[in-house]
Amino acid sequence: MLQEFIQKIKRKETPAYQKMYSFAESILRFNMPALLSPFYRCLFIERQIRIHSLRQVATILYYEPMFRAKCRKVGTGFKYVKLHQNFPYFSGNLTIIMGNRVTVHSRSTFSGGRIYSSPKLEVGDGTYLGPGFSVIVAKRVSIGSSCYVASNVTILDNDAHPLDPLSRAKGDPVDKKDILPVQIGNNVWIAEGSIVLKGVSIGEGSVVAARSVVVRDVKPYSIVAGNPATIIKRIEGNEKNLIPSP
Repeated sequence: MLQEFIQKIKRKETPAYQKMYSFAESILRFNMPALLSPFYRCLFIERQIRIHSLRQVATILYYEPMFRAKCRKVGTGFKYVKLHQNFPYFSGNLTIIMGNRVTVHSRSTFSGGRIYSSPKLEVGDGTYLGPGFSVIVAKRVSIGSSCYVASNVTILDNDAHPLDPLSRAKGDPVDKKDILPVQIGNNVWIAEGSIVLKGVSIGEGSVVAARSVVVRDVKPYSIVAGNPATIIKRIEGNEKNLIPSP
């Protein structure tokens, strides 16, 4: 009965139902008087302070110490940024070594393979690892100092699954010959959504453009872009010189 009554109002079947519809619509569209705006601005500020304070307390007393406990070494000035996902995802026996002043976000994934007993991730001083950072390490991934790794970047030193379909179907791990360490130099910027694949070495001062897939070595002070990523510019001091694509 109630649903039928509501439908009649929505259809405005009679003048009476039309008046009911208009009345309900005026209630739904009601806005608080502008006179109360200062009060609600104060409520907004109070909410921001409360949420930020609770997040900071949870980070300092709970989440950051847990993250440190998962690492073999964390340097001074470490910064853990808590997002809606409270804690990164960890899997495997991954050895994590963080330098000084490293920033890590809670929305991250740290995975270690099972081929080698102690796969290793090394991160240099002053490096920033953005939200959505994902690393899959079977042997070794090294990220230099003062690097900027933007949101949703993935780095892996293996294919994650065997290339042979029968091996994949059996759930076998990747073959050792398909595991190639990744080396990222100092002052490298890897832009949003990029993927760095196995065996790649990225030279110092280089830039990987957004959503690139890096499948081969990148020379120092180069800008690469695309899938597969190719050199589009060279950085010479403060100048950027165009380089013809290969």
